[in-house]
Amino acid sequence: MDRVLENRSSAGGGSRRTAMPLGDKHQKKDVEAALKRAEKAGLKVTHDKNRHRWGWLICCPCNEHITVYCTPRSPGGEAKRIDSFRRNHENHA
Repeated sequence: MDRVLENRSSAGGGSRRTAMPLGDKHQKKDVEAALKRAEKAGLKVTHDKNRHRWGWLICCPCNEHITVYCTPRSPGGEAKRIDSFRRNHENHA
């Protein structure tokens, strides 16, 4: 995570957003819904535009993160993994 990551949230760097830029949504609807739930819980979602990695889900207070993949084998499984991370870190944000 040495590279500068684009924050898909508002320009102020917060976790709330008013309008998401075009092309910033995850192409799998299950994963995108899980990412929206994570943002509402106060986690930071960043879009990385790497080959297989779509971006990161970061818990800023404890500095833990997980990778969000662009083409997961199972979109439902990826959404469950994001939701599990969100539940474990809800009280930190």
